[in-house]
Amino acid sequence: MPEDIITVFGASGRQGLAQVRQLVACGYRVRAVTRSPDTYSSANLTGVTAVFADYNDTSSLVRACAGSRGVFFTHPMFEDALHVNSHIARVATAAKEADVERLVYNTSSWVPDTPCGEPNYDGNLAREDIFAASGTPFTIIRPVLFMDNLLTNWVKPGLIHEGLYRYPHKATMCANWICLDDVAKFMIAALKRDDLAGERIVVGGPQALSPLDIAEALSQAIGKPIRYQYITPRKYGELMYDLFKHVSPLSREDYASALDAFYIYNNEQDGLPFQVDMAPVLRRIPVKLTPFSDWAKQQDWTLRKAGPSGG
Repeated sequence: MPEDIITVFGASGRQGLAQVRQLVACGYRVRAVTRSPDTYSSANLTGVTAVFADYNDTSSLVRACAGSRGVFFTHPMFEDALHVNSHIARVATAAKEADVERLVYNTSSWVPDTPCGEPNYDGNLAREDIFAASGTPFTIIRPVLFMDNLLTNWVKPGLIHEGLYRYPHKATMCANWICLDDVAKFMIAALKRDDLAGERIVVGGPQALSPLDIAEALSQAIGKPIRYQYITPRKYGELMYDLFKHVSPLSREDYASALDAFYIYNNEQDGLPFQVDMAPVLRRIPVKLTPFSDWAKQQDWTLRKAGPSGG
């Protein structure tokens, strides 16, 4: 089993927690960088040490990376969003100073190879390039859409209370939903693969599913009829702002307008940023992907265990 230390930034977020789970399962020792160390004080995860670091303090980031073979980084989704590029630059500098062998960046979304005109996607491309310029060997994982989004505060209550799956995807839009634990498996595969150094890899789940397919699978998993209801991108942006206004640096109008434009773009592209042919990816990186129906049946669909809003 591996004895390497892997530093995981954002370790108390839902993506970071999945990365920690999978690293522990593979026998790695994990340095969990978090502003909420209590998340790990009661987690009882063998081989995990929670540490604090400040994205505005490069020296603390170097300490978090020191002695680690690899670093996993997922940039914060909402908090400090206006400063994320400078934070990424400091993490890249810290990884270089700590002589980290591989930096694995999870973009949390599809990213184009060249600018496409959609600000969120183009912003992620710029962030990738910051890591690429750092001099630390890197691998970038670009997951298209998370199954785990359906467990969050903006989807799950509607499923449970109203039997409605609301999302701003037109009914014909297909997407290769992937679970966070499978994303983590791709990140782990990148740690010791020299042939994956410098690679930027789009990953998704094993099936391209429409919203109606998702609703049918949820009906079977939850045990009651679930109906798909399209929500306009604008209305979705307003809903999301109401959930995240305590951490968003944007005004309601700017936040809602940004999400409105993002989902209009994806709808106009017929969801192509959410789709990926996984056959060539799996030939190269043979991760066993979780079908959506299997994932859905494994979840707790009661509200006593509400999922986090973001992260």
